[in-house]
Amino acid sequence: MLRQSRFSSSARGGVGRRYRRTRTLIATFVAASVCVVLPACVRRPVSKEQPTTKISFETVVPQPAIEKIDLLVMVDNSASMADKQRILADAVPDLVKGLVVPKCVDKTTRAPTGASADPTKPDKDMCPAGSEPAFPPITDMHIGVISSSLGGMGSSMCPREANPRNDDRGHLLARGEKGDVAAAGDLHFLAWYPDVEKNRDKVRHPDPPVPKTKDIDALGAAFRDLIVGVGQDGCGLEAQLESVYRFLVQPDPWTAIDKVGDQATYGPASRIDVELLRQRAAFLRPDSLVAVIVLTDEDDSSADPLSFRGSGWRFMDKAVRERGTAACADDPASEDCTSCAFASGAPGCSPPKYSEDEDQLNVRFHRMKERFGVDPQFPIARYVDAFTKMRVPLRDMEHDEGGNYAPRAGCTNPLFAARLPTEANEELCRLPRGPRPPSLVYFALIGGVPNALIPDSGASPADDRQLIDWTKVLGRDPARWDERGIDPHMIPSRSPRPGLPSPSASDDADPIHGREWTTGGSDLQFACTFDLYERGPGGDAVPIRRACSDDERKGGLCDCDGSKDTPLCAADDRNVQVRGKAYPTRRELMVVKDLDRQGIAASLCPKQLTRPGDDDYGYRPAVRAITSRLERSLVGSCLPRALERRDEAGSVACMVLAMLPDQGPDSDCERFGLAPPSTQLLTQMRDKLRAEEGEDATRHPICEVPQVAVAPGETCRDASDDIAFCYAEAPALTFCAHAIAFTKASQKLSFARFTMQCIQQTEQD
Repeated sequence: MLRQSRFSSSARGGVGRRYRRTRTLIATFVAASVCVVLPACVRRPVSKEQPTTKISFETVVPQPAIEKIDLLVMVDNSASMADKQRILADAVPDLVKGLVVPKCVDKTTRAPTGASADPTKPDKDMCPAGSEPAFPPITDMHIGVISSSLGGMGSSMCPREANPRNDDRGHLLARGEKGDVAAAGDLHFLAWYPDVEKNRDKVRHPDPPVPKTKDIDALGAAFRDLIVGVGQDGCGLEAQLESVYRFLVQPDPWTAIDKVGDQATYGPASRIDVELLRQRAAFLRPDSLVAVIVLTDEDDSSADPLSFRGSGWRFMDKAVRERGTAACADDPASEDCTSCAFASGAPGCSPPKYSEDEDQLNVRFHRMKERFGVDPQFPIARYVDAFTKMRVPLRDMEHDEGGNYAPRAGCTNPLFAARLPTEANEELCRLPRGPRPPSLVYFALIGGVPNALIPDSGASPADDRQLIDWTKVLGRDPARWDERGIDPHMIPSRSPRPGLPSPSASDDADPIHGREWTTGGSDLQFACTFDLYERGPGGDAVPIRRACSDDERKGGLCDCDGSKDTPLCAADDRNVQVRGKAYPTRRELMVVKDLDRQGIAASLCPKQLTRPGDDDYGYRPAVRAITSRLERSLVGSCLPRALERRDEAGSVACMVLAMLPDQGPDSDCERFGLAPPSTQLLTQMRDKLRAEEGEDATRHPICEVPQVAVAPGETCRDASDDIAFCYAEAPALTFCAHAIAFTKASQKLSFARFTMQCIQQTEQD
């Protein structure tokens, strides 16, 4: 029985006359800038002669040059994933080349020239004369792959003893189709590290701890091997989101779920997954862009094992479950919707439990609040916070006494740490902050959603958000189970859904998913389907006809076993599968939606697999959406609003400050031709750092980055040989209407933490 709970569900010269004018302007407002640091500071005019209204504005600015990418791919390894893994593997060359071989663009118009940059050549020679790379090519990249299998998490399902692939523990995987991928080394990830000038700077680009991959084709081949090698024989209780959280974010990853009686725990705090710590510390650099790609055909299907006072693990077992009260069917958000375990005799609780046929494990993780009166899964906020918040909880600080997920986030998020531990006896929680802001963390889903609901281009030049009608994808309010306005293909259901072709219709009656089918209560309706093809000896597309083997039939692993009427099977032989499928991946899509500009969605069902040269082949649209979004972070830092230009040169009343990664005196700024800001501002900033991050954070030098003013439509990239920033209104270059850009020399500070502080002033009437 469930345990009851509350169910809360200064450069000194060199940038010219414009910089000197700008510095005078900035000095005028330094005292006022302190208000940005102190929210309680009184806003008042700086003089009686010119009364003004001041609006303070502060934002975190990514480092001047994104020179590293850490790419983590989570591949679902449950049954029926092999076809999707191979389609993604085919798209890998596009993904890799999209990041390391940028297109050449005209220096003046920024229009593509048709040529591609050669990242192995010096900067000035990468592109033909008159052109340059659209963005600096990435010559230092880590690529890792994890699976969706975390075992039974306290239940009897998916024991590791029976099959090690049932529980990959969130570790990086190096298995390929024919053995381990040698290029992944002992730490199980790939390192793109060609012999170029950038990589000779061992301070900014130290040698990777795994073998260096210097050839683009070899990188693509090894990457493909990693993806396909994940396999499809893992746990059917997919933990896609939790696997990503465990590898990237969990400060103290557990090794196993213990139980005291029927109450689950994470075990002793001293028991830490050291192998995962070592992999994470080697893979994740503090100054990289991080991109997570999730490939899955099913919704997240794991429970929070410690929910409901340690009994949440039961939802991952075969035991028959208590029903939800009658109110749950009409309004799962209602106060009267609860489990019959806590409301004996309430309407809808006779009988109080589902029969085995009514509650099959294969379909348990859909519409859970409606069916059970409780939702035992981790809240979506856990994963959104993981990608956006500087602090996260230790594992024993995740729940309150009633088993509700009520995190007390007191630890530095490893995603935003300057260094990471590699041993259990090291400090795991109070880690120093690193330079990566949340805007350099992306989450991309290739999952169960029709192509018709995902705009192909992904974003407009002035906006880096994906233009999706989320009501059609998830309903009016998915957090409160309100599905009004949803496209019927996205409704998770065991029964035929209204408005779609019935099970008696032809297999191609609906262009998105074929038709509905009779699931017998043991499966769900599809979000989309697609025809299966493979490359023939001559390179032509050949339809796949996959027959169900006897072993697969015995294990219930066939989509087409002669007894099912799914639209996946050949019309002339219902034992032969000719189509692939995907179910609605609602929870993963909720994460994409809540991440806004940092979320990317693409369909798992390719538009076509017959014309490999076309733009819509396979997962090429998905890869294009991912690479184009990442490209925005490689060329500038978009601002949420316009800044007011304060003088004829075009400067803005803003300061950019850089905190160096190593502790030392403020005079260390001189090594970069910079100087610290005013003593008063330094004091205020360090008071704030002390309060938020502790005394150690105040021991880092803080340097003022000088400003160089440029006209609208221009940037300062080539305006000076010194470190400096500018306010740029150049959508063709920065992909956004308003951005902060840096000179090329500023790449020397790629490891620093940057903030921008502004005082906007408007004349009073």
